[in-house]
Amino acid sequence: MKTHRLLALLSLVLLVGCGASRPTGKEAICDCQREVRVPDKAFRSWLVDKGYAVKIHGKWLRATAEGCALTALECYGQDIHSLEGIELFPQLEQITCSDNPIEKLNLNVLPHLERLYGLNLPLRRLEMDNCRHMKHIELSYTHLDAFSLAAFPELEFFFCIFSPIATLDLTPCPTLKSLYIRATQIREVDLRPCPGLLELHALDSPLQLITVTEEQYNSNMKVSVADTVRIEVR
Repeated sequence: MKTHRLLALLSLVLLVGCGASRPTGKEAICDCQREVRVPDKAFRSWLVDKGYAVKIHGKWLRATAEGCALTALECYGQDIHSLEGIELFPQLEQITCSDNPIEKLNLNVLPHLERLYGLNLPLRRLEMDNCRHMKHIELSYTHLDAFSLAAFPELEFFFCIFSPIATLDLTPCPTLKSLYIRATQIREVDLRPCPGLLELHALDSPLQLITVTEEQYNSNMKVSVADTVRIEVR
């Protein structure tokens, strides 16, 4: 009798222990049971067709097991007007949404995002201040006249061309290695906050002044600018 009671007690302890366990790491990030509203029909259909989500009712989707394991989403050239509902995949580290008519993009719901590829993206508003681990940003043909890098202390590659951006403060980005600002409205750029910068590309722009350190001036940094641009060493 005592043996049976002891076995029952041990079984109860094991059962409680298993019930109290919780997934860790990436498994804990994505709740595949929650439902998220995805208003854009093209985006909604694309997610379902790819097997990343299933339709629950109306515009509401739920992530599949494949969607919950997804770290890179590539939805370029799908005539998507909005990525609203992207919080269905909070574990994403990379998004490629090039060649879509997206004018407003809010990525603050993706705290693990590291890379954004948005070429030929007519953005007028971009929100990503919560993406503190961004390392790589590529944008082109946007309507953005301002862009702050303050939220990206780990940024290594910034590519924003054919956009009306007029100023760029590199102070928050000491790890930046590549800077592409071709065909922008930037007239001055101070590279001193980025001691490890390897390349600057700024042709076809009204750039007039580049400020560098003596170490940068004597380094092998690749600089592609107009001959009229003045380089000042400080």
